Amino acid sequence: MRKTEFRRNFVSALTGIVGAVCLVPGAIAADLSPQVTIDGIAAQTLRTEMRALSDLASGEKEWNSLAAIRRAGKADATRIVQALTSKGFYAAQVTPSYRRAGAEVAITFDVETGERFTISRYAIQYADKQTVQRPAMLADAGIKTTGNPDGKVLQTHAGALVAWLQENGFPAAAANQHYVQANFETGNAIAVYDVRSGAKAVFGKVIIEGVDQTEPGFIEKYIPWEAGTLYRRSRTASYRDALVETGLFREVSVNPATPLEDGTVDILVTVSERKRRTVGAGVSFATDVGAGVQLFWENRNLLGEGNRVTTRLTLTAPEQEFAITAARPYPSLPGSLTGSFSIRNEISDAFEAQSVELGSALSRFWFDSKLEVSGGAGLNYSQIEDAGVEETFFYVTLPANIAWNSDNDVLNPTRGFRTSLTVTPFVGDVNFIQTRLSAASRHVFGEDARYTIAGRGAIGSSFGIDRDDIPATERFFAGGGGSVRGFAFQEAGPLDAELDPIGGASLVEANIEGRVRVREKVQLAAFVDAGTVSESDFPDFSEEVLVGAGLGARYLTPIGPLRIDVATPVNGRETDDPVQFYIALGQPF
Repeated sequence: MRKTEFRRNFVSALTGIVGAVCLVPGAIAADLSPQVTIDGIAAQTLRTEMRALSDLASGEKEWNSLAAIRRAGKADATRIVQALTSKGFYAAQVTPSYRRAGAEVAITFDVETGERFTISRYAIQYADKQTVQRPAMLADAGIKTTGNPDGKVLQTHAGALVAWLQENGFPAAAANQHYVQANFETGNAIAVYDVRSGAKAVFGKVIIEGVDQTEPGFIEKYIPWEAGTLYRRSRTASYRDALVETGLFREVSVNPATPLEDGTVDILVTVSERKRRTVGAGVSFATDVGAGVQLFWENRNLLGEGNRVTTRLTLTAPEQEFAITAARPYPSLPGSLTGSFSIRNEISDAFEAQSVELGSALSRFWFDSKLEVSGGAGLNYSQIEDAGVEETFFYVTLPANIAWNSDNDVLNPTRGFRTSLTVTPFVGDVNFIQTRLSAASRHVFGEDARYTIAGRGAIGSSFGIDRDDIPATERFFAGGGGSVRGFAFQEAGPLDAELDPIGGASLVEANIEGRVRVREKVQLAAFVDAGTVSESDFPDFSEEVLVGAGLGARYLTPIGPLRIDVATPVNGRETDDPVQFYIALGQPF
């Protein structure tokens, strides 16, 4: 009995001890509050940057023991030393110290940065042997240096060196590593770049894979080099860009193969073709013209050489149009030949017209297709009812255009500039020359590119003809969602006795818009538009310049901004509606 009782007492006591031990950590290991101080760094920016590396200073973790805080302090000190070293403080030392007062633990990192070193020489160390001459120093590769020891700067130099090698005949060039040899007595250092250049080579064969409907010969027409010329990576990059811009492929890769013993390097081109046919639709709405629908069908590669055929049906209250466009690219120019046919019915307060038009144009591109020069010819037959008078016109147009477009996106450009000048002689039932100059750009600024200021302007003239002799379909009109918002379609100009738009022989428009991104996908906008048309062949401002202003919102969708604008005339006439409302896809300019 005594043994049994003793055993019971022992188990009970042991259970109590274990329970007490289990409770002690909760009582003893209460949360500790680390207070971090960094001493020895005078520059506030650098001190803040080093503090951001500390787990103890982050406040994101819980600390239940001084031992854990010491381990974290040691790791923090190591990170600070590494960060200072990457900035050129190669002799940096960091010593953590700890002082506890109850639940608070004061941690002080005593930092001795030492003097910041200067890179006095930049040496290149090649991991492979080649018989050709290669740069021995960064200066030999035309890379400018300032002695800055910052690790990011040194990494940039390494990338520039590899880029130079790849641009000067070494397709397999790659950087292994770079390091610094520091002289602690002088405070200077040597940056050493360990690279492998590979063999020097000239362009060899082009090997194309992945084609189905596209003719390999068509892809070869975009090659921007001659076989046997020195390999340059910029040429392969521009080749890839040109293939992407054809719109025929979902994926394109252009890479050099391993250089051959004969000193050539073959280029491997791998493509994945897009579906050739596309069907699409678009909608719009404005209070002045109502709802609009646009349907289109496109074949991008009809004959295997990028031949593009597009049919488009546009249905709005003032205009209904069916159009067919066929385009054939000519990579050797580079340029394209375009043919078009359209049937159009126009019904507006200004006039009613039914037109048939047949045209063609040849375009030539420069500067990666940013500059386009084109010339063409068109045949136009129109039946027009204007101010109660019906007339028939048949004439030839000979448009010539020069345009620059560096916008980075079609529907939502954030940088770039576009301008266009078109001169069109008319020959036939009417004979005159019409010109139109337009330009648009924008400036993005602020933190995370939050703010945008955008502007657009246009000026048009007609020479050799009176306004009333110009076919109504060829006169200039202003007003509407793509012109002067706040005024109805075609109504920002002179009106006749029945308050219908007359149009003009010349035009001037100016638009300015400010945008601010209030959320990741939401922009708010405020804008002022102005414009007028004149009876004279060049804008003489004999008519009042009409101004509209308004507010808008843009929701940034994957296919472009959904735009909603509300505008009102600033100096409207009694006949002008007080408010106009617009819904469309894409920024106005």
